[in-house]
Amino acid sequence: MTEETEYRIERVLGSITDAKMAILATGESHNVGSEGRAPAQSDRFRAAQAVLHEARQARDRLFVELVGDAQEVPLELVERFGLTGREAVHIVETARTGSKLMRERMFGQQDSVARD
Repeated sequence: MTEETEYRIERVLGSITDAKMAILATGESHNVGSEGRAPAQSDRFRAAQAVLHEARQARDRLFVELVGDAQEVPLELVERFGLTGREAVHIVETARTGSKLMRERMFGQQDSVARD
């Protein structure tokens, strides 16, 4: 991988780590309580979740860009992104054959991964 690619991967993975830390910093969890439902979440927690979702979308867009139209995803790339094989296949297959709604959910409103 080129130095620029490594930098882009580091930046995307760093944003995911930062977003996870922001969620932990709220001191809230999304565990179901004894009443059988999850506790109410603060605006700060919801904002941190939204940032995490956006960071994962950016990761998925970059992953699809780097895989390109290869038939097999390089194991080195999967490991570099910290994904399981199943996650990697899901990301690539959604980009290639997923519904518009699913692509929007996974990749955001970006046209770069749209197939139509």
